[in-house]
Amino acid sequence: MDPKEQELWRMVDVGGYAAMLTFISFTLESLKSKIEKDSTDIKDEKEKINNSYEILFKRFQEMNLNLLDKRFPVEILREIKEKVLVELGQKYKELETLLKFYISGSTHLKIRIINKIKECQGLVKQLNDLGLEFARNDRYWEYRNTNPQRIYLEGFSKKKE
Repeated sequence: MDPKEQELWRMVDVGGYAAMLTFISFTLESLKSKIEKDSTDIKDEKEKINNSYEILFKRFQEMNLNLLDKRFPVEILREIKEKVLVELGQKYKELETLLKFYISGSTHLKIRIINKIKECQGLVKQLNDLGLEFARNDRYWEYRNTNPQRIYLEGFSKKKE
């Protein structure tokens, strides 16, 4: 594999992707559990979800998919970057709005919040499935076998650039 192709793989290789999705899933589940128990102590979960989403979204926005050719799973990356992450961001904003009202006493929103959390969980599952599909690419593993210096998501490894 030539250095130019390696650099392109490095651009689309998101170190800590699976860990970030697992973290988001557990945080959403924790939030859901607290809402089901009528707890309004959800500040940590709200912050974790927002921060995690922002880190993931920013990392994908750094990718220039127009530089890639048929050796790369461009359609998978495009679906993550331009569709699923955008939709997840919209759902998070809707969830955050509902949570603000809930915290201020509108506990009748509990069912709507739980449903919105389930929608977010479904999108996180889609992201996970797309990541698994991306990882099935033989060229990606050829790249990974070169022991590259990867670009890790902030907070999920000390192996940053």
